[in-house]
Parts: sequence; C-alpha cells; structure tokens
Amino acid sequence: MARFLLLLNRRSGGNDRGTDPRNLCRKVEEIFQAEGHEIESRLIEPRFLEPAIRQALADRPDAVIAAGGDGTVSAAARQLGGSDIALGILPLGTFNLAARDLGVPLDLEDAARFLAKAEAHRIDVLDVNGHSCLCTTIIGFYPEFARAFEKRDHGGYWWRKALKLVTRLPATFARSRAIDLSWQGDDASGSTRTKFSAFVPGRYAATTGIVPARTGFRSGQLTAYIGRQKSAATAVRAMLDYIFGRQEENPELTLVESPRLELRGGRRKQCPVMIDGEITRLPFPLQLEIRPGHLKVLTTAETLAGADPS
Repeated sequence: MARFLLLLNRRSGGNDRGTDPRNLCRKVEEIFQAEGHEIESRLIEPRFLEPAIRQALADRPDAVIAAGGDGTVSAAARQLGGSDIALGILPLGTFNLAARDLGVPLDLEDAARFLAKAEAHRIDVLDVNGHSCLCTTIIGFYPEFARAFEKRDHGGYWWRKALKLVTRLPATFARSRAIDLSWQGDDASGSTRTKFSAFVPGRYAATTGIVPARTGFRSGQLTAYIGRQKSAATAVRAMLDYIFGRQEENPELTLVESPRLELRGGRRKQCPVMIDGEITRLPFPLQLEIRPGHLKVLTTAETLAGADPS
C-alpha cells in the first residue's frame, strides 16, 4: 500500500470553471482508496503551497499529488526534485503542459485513476537560475505579452485563450524590442538578435497542435529554439510552422542542443522569463542546465518510451 498526499491549489484556473475543491478531493480519495492506497487531502492557498510541500518532505509520503496548473506543478517540482518522493499531477490549470507531456488525462476523474495506477519514473529537469522547468522556458516579447493577457483572462478554457493569443500575437511581435542574445555551452556558441526564444528539457515533438508536446524526458540534453524573425509576417510563418509540427524546418530558427547553456543579453541586465507558464524577471547571464533524472514523476513506462526520440 502506497501513501499519497494530495495538495490542491484553491486558486487554480480550473476552479474558475466550476470545479468544487472539496468534492474533488473526496472523489480522488475514493479512487485512490479503491486501489488500496492511503491518501490525505489538503486544500492550500497559493501563498502556503511551498510551505505545504516542505512539510510533505518531512512527512515522507510515497508521492505528492499537485492539483493545480503548471505554476503549481513547477513549485512542487522545485521542492521535490532530488528527493525520493514522486510528483503526481492532477491537471487544474489552463494549458496543463506537464500533465499532457506525462500522459495524464485532462478529465479529472480519469486523471485520478491514471495516477492511482501509475508508477514512479525519473525524468530530467531544466534548471534556470535556480528555477525548475519541466516543459519550456521562454524569453523575448512573449512573457510580457502573456503577463498583460493573463490579468484580463485568468483561468478559462485553454483553447479559447490559445486562440486569442494567436490572433493578437503579430501586432505585439511587431512592436517588441529584440534581445542581442549570445549563448555559450558544451561545443555550442553563437549570437543573434531575437524576439522569441524557447528552451526545452528534451525536445519539441513534430506534432500538429497549438499546445506543444515534448520528447526526450531522459536525454540529458536541452534544446534551444532561437528565433531570428524580425517582422510580423515571418513571425506568423514561424507560428504556423510550429502549429503544423514543422518548427525545425523554419529557415529563421537556430536550433542548439547542449546539456547546459549560458545566455547573455547584450546591454540588458535582466529580462522577463516565462518558466512553465509562470512569469518572473531574471538577471543576465541566464544559466540553463539539465539535471538528469532529478525528479520522480507518476506516469507509465509506455508514456516515456513513446516520447523517446530514439
């Protein structure tokens, strides 16, 4: 019998769609108990999330189920990384990138059943100046654009938000200021002016869709997608290439693979950075490094094997 702790973020975007937190906790408990597990649920305000996870480390459950969006998941990963306590994801956010990557169903009851039967597997984590990234880190115009957008459209359905982002992106891109970016890593160096660059633990899959999918959860490599687009028209082409899984064929994209990179921003001392959907400001140089097998997650061997590019 395994012992689980469910931490549910009361303020996650999914709650804006009518999810009752207490009823959800009861349903998850019923599903886990039916599988023979022991489980305790705690409803957490966002400001108490990290203390709750630190307490979980002291209590030593077999796994912590983080019920929330990608920000909640990233906070849990930062605390649980390097420990023997596994992280499970109950998707309550808008995009739920980490849950999708790990094969967790977006229907909450189906997700609970999946997690109750899943096993713990280790995956790589991308460390960005001390922040844990499971899915993607973005610099350039997009973090500031998304911050303003999120203030008006918190929560809601992912496809509605994605559609609004796509339609408003060209004008915002045209107005944005480029970064004089340079990078240095293991056998990888270069420089360019960029308005949008993404850094991924592993690699983006060549699949069709607005929400990205990843491969290479245990590759020991990060992939940098450094855009050299200068106009709104070329940005739209890059966006369409991405939606149709042709991003690596774009002629104005620089692709870099390395276990670590140091990024400098020319005269800029800092920049807004989006890490798994959460926006912060970090100083240059940005230090990006893959931490192999740093985090245990609840998923299936089949999910990870299917995401292995080899």
